[in-house]
Amino acid sequence: MKTYIALQPVGRFEKGDIVGGLSDDQIKRLEADKIIEEVKPSAQPKPKEVKTDG
Repeated sequence: MKTYIALQPVGRFEKGDIVGGLSDDQIKRLEADKIIEEVKPSAQPKPKEVKTDG
């Protein structure tokens, strides 16, 4: 499921809030108007494996 963040206040959401519970049509309209945007999952760097003496 995609996650969206509010770029400006919309309905019950304030700027920076995670937006949810909207229909696909509402999401498309708000994205087109640059009111919300999809949150892209950030690539988590993999911890570097270190050999230990033991």
